[in-house]
Amino acid sequence: MPTDKYHLTKNIMKHKFKFSNGDKVEEIVTGFTGIITGAACYLTGCNTYLVVAECKDRFTEAKSIWYDEGRLNLLSKELNYDDVKAEENGCDIEAPNKG
Repeated sequence: MPTDKYHLTKNIMKHKFKFSNGDKVEEIVTGFTGIITGAACYLTGCNTYLVVAECKDRFTEAKSIWYDEGRLNLLSKELNYDDVKAEENGCDIEAPNKG
């Protein structure tokens, strides 16, 4: 198997995700439900998704957990880019997962 950067990048770019950002999913082991707000594809081929639960009130931070793709079931298509679009979307915002 080639290990140079070209071949590794080419394989990652071909990788397909089962779910999309904005999908409402349920984790099959614990029943945790929420909206996918991020996805990652690791070099080993493992897809993971950041699932953010609904807040219990406006003063409580939402719980967010990374899950492997195989542990999630699609419940519904909830949000798309236009639902959350802002003038200053970007990576300068602190990540939602505070551990």
